[in-house]
Amino acid sequence: VIAIGTELAEVDLWRDHLGNTAPLVRVDIDPHALTDWHRSEVGVLGDAGAFVDGLATALAGHQPAKGWTAEEVAKERAKSVAEVDADRPGIVRIIASMQDCLPADTTFYSDMTQFAYVGKEVYNLNAPNLWHHPTGFGTLGYALPAAIGGKIGLGAAPVVAMLGDYGFHYTMQELGVAVELGLSLPIILWDNGKLKEIEDGMLSAQIAPNAVVARNPDFCKLAEAFGAAAVRPETLTDLQSVLVQALKTKGPTLIHVTPEIR
Repeated sequence: VIAIGTELAEVDLWRDHLGNTAPLVRVDIDPHALTDWHRSEVGVLGDAGAFVDGLATALAGHQPAKGWTAEEVAKERAKSVAEVDADRPGIVRIIASMQDCLPADTTFYSDMTQFAYVGKEVYNLNAPNLWHHPTGFGTLGYALPAAIGGKIGLGAAPVVAMLGDYGFHYTMQELGVAVELGLSLPIILWDNGKLKEIEDGMLSAQIAPNAVVARNPDFCKLAEAFGAAAVRPETLTDLQSVLVQALKTKGPTLIHVTPEIR
């Protein structure tokens, strides 16, 4: 197993060990990454890009012992999606509806929310650098300010922010910046009224849920108070229409989505 430039953080793996039986090779510019609890058999301190270029040169002409057929890949992908859907029910269908209406070059900025955890696993991307997520430390509140910066940098290219109700509390004031700059930015707010991932973890550990339920405002009225557009779609068809329109609207659009969407 070759891990290149990845922290292999607990909040990304949700387990202490990768589960690999093959030797682990770590490549990172940070010396600490080569000596953490994963205990790689081989540690390479250096630039990830330079390592990959060198590896590609060294393996030129090499043929793998066995390639995967398109059918095998499709089967494994379907299995993975089914597992994700079983673990966090109801979100895969929403992500699929987004995939059906958004441009292929859409760049996503996501927060620490189950909605994004599912999205970044099942959304099909055809190019690098299209999904940005606070991996590693898992910073709540990342998505909105990051999406604002991304939209400024990318200009006319489509950008979407995906965040949860609890994480939105951390940086909701940045909505005013998006309004001031007139950014065409769909902001999908997944509102299940709680820190659901933490609640699920407490329940699975037989701990009584504590401090995981949010006292939320009326998010649509809050967005309108900032001067942003706000919509609460009731169906997936409505969501698609709102997303398409939000990409063309001057100024941000807060799209309030709950698990009850049909």
